[in-house]
Amino acid sequence: MKVALIGAEIEENLGLRYMASALEERGHEAAIIPYNEEADIPAIIRQVKDLAPAIAALSMVFTGRAREFCSLAKALRNSGFTEHLTAGGHFAALNCRQLMSDFAEFDSIALGEGEELICELAEHLDDISAVAGFCRRDENGAIIVNPSRGNPENLDALPFPRRDSFHEYYGRPIASILSSRGCWRSCAFCSIDAWYRSGGGQKFRIRGIPNIVAEMKELYHIHGVRIFNFQDDNFFLPDPVKALARFTELRDALWAEGVKEIAIAVKARPDSINRDSLGVLDDLGLFRVFLGVENASERGLKNLNRKCSRKAIETALQILNDFDVHIAYNLLMFEPDTVMDDILINLRFMERHIDNPFNFCRAEAYAATGLEKKLRKDRILTGDYFGFDYRIKDQQSERFHKIANYAFFDRNFNDYGLHYFNMEVDFSFQLLRRFHPELLSEELRSEVRAFIKETNIDTYRCLSRIYDMVQTINPDDQEALKIAMKSMRALVDRGSIDLRGRGERIVNRLQRTWETQKSEMQMPDGIKTDIEHLYSCGGSVPYSGIESLVRQGFDPIRQGLFGIGGTTVPYEEFSRMLTGERQAGRG
Repeated sequence: MKVALIGAEIEENLGLRYMASALEERGHEAAIIPYNEEADIPAIIRQVKDLAPAIAALSMVFTGRAREFCSLAKALRNSGFTEHLTAGGHFAALNCRQLMSDFAEFDSIALGEGEELICELAEHLDDISAVAGFCRRDENGAIIVNPSRGNPENLDALPFPRRDSFHEYYGRPIASILSSRGCWRSCAFCSIDAWYRSGGGQKFRIRGIPNIVAEMKELYHIHGVRIFNFQDDNFFLPDPVKALARFTELRDALWAEGVKEIAIAVKARPDSINRDSLGVLDDLGLFRVFLGVENASERGLKNLNRKCSRKAIETALQILNDFDVHIAYNLLMFEPDTVMDDILINLRFMERHIDNPFNFCRAEAYAATGLEKKLRKDRILTGDYFGFDYRIKDQQSERFHKIANYAFFDRNFNDYGLHYFNMEVDFSFQLLRRFHPELLSEELRSEVRAFIKETNIDTYRCLSRIYDMVQTINPDDQEALKIAMKSMRALVDRGSIDLRGRGERIVNRLQRTWETQKSEMQMPDGIKTDIEHLYSCGGSVPYSGIESLVRQGFDPIRQGLFGIGGTTVPYEEFSRMLTGERQAGRG
């Protein structure tokens, strides 16, 4: 049976790729069709018509894109597609009854992890009344939920995700990979946690080390992959002793298979970080950690059910900075019970950690999360399942959020935003440091670090000005609030234009540094398949606002600092030198 799997493919969509492999293992034909923006709809319709699948499955993960996927469903039906149309993912599963009620285009909604579900649907398409884990309509049109059997416990039994092509960073293919699924905490704002709980069974599961090594060995020796982006919600285990043993086993097993001189990126909770584990991960090639800071206020952490302390956050950042890796984090500075003291604590946190790229926003309410339930109980939840909304209870904090959200919207949330660009510059520098430390000078490093600090300082300065503003604005004076919003927007945008220009100059330096070596380099030995070059090395784009980048065709996701070709340079030697220099400095 033919199945079309449709979803975002800006980077490897592991959900779709795992399902494609599962379908093929059971004798079906699966096609992955990218849907990255609404402009893709005509091309998707043509591909679906050419494939003529019995099932079209939409990967509806993100609330922010849910309406786009509903538009796609309507467009498919209007184009004449009459076969089974299903959807899955966090958003679809947690809002299955509403979707089935509001959109007749959908025949079913899958409620958990997709591998077994999509295969069961394909094999019982003539009658899905007994297929576990689907929301469907009965013969009378009533919406029925078939209870789930629970998410699979044995992740090692799953086939490896299908690999068709690879993105490249500085000539080295990168692959996304999972060593676990789920998370061992239950944060109030987390839709991923809610989705795993709704699927039933164990929420947190891990793959065996031999299984992970087998996949990484294949990617390394056959496809030439040198960068591994672990997409685990938390790469660490709750028990630090067991985590250290697991990382040590992974490192030793990879080295025994000749998988060396690689770079890895992970996500982590601050209370997972310790020096022993970081030492082993540094051996493996750790260059990036997305750290779940979320809030620096103890009150805020408690309200978000983080089960983490500010001390743990401070300790984690100190350790990670000592290992000199790329750290990025987000601050959920605003939640329903935020008060001005909480905001001030977060501002002082930014001040203390001005060296690391960050972003900030409000904790949003998603279906079935603890935050959504609390807001509903407090009767302050507004909007609908396509986008819930609320007002912060404290009036001054709400005014702060309104001004900050308006002023920083492009800097924080746009794909071209300065905060994302700040992270990209550091990310790229750290990759070069891992693979080509001999190309980097202290002066170039200082340019990168200064750019990060200057961006953060500008954000901190503007937020501090907003803090002072809201102390003086009369809560009933809406005109004064509008003036404050507009004036701060102009100030932030002016800063973004200037800083973006500085960042572009650094981007060009990093690119030129790489280009001087690129012609002398060869692809790593062992590559047996052609690697599609998805990224191109772009030059500087004059920045005069977000629209200027769009007009010139600049896409930071597809363009930037990346080239092709190259052999790895041993990081161990550089690491030993760095360690020796630190020890000498302490002496």
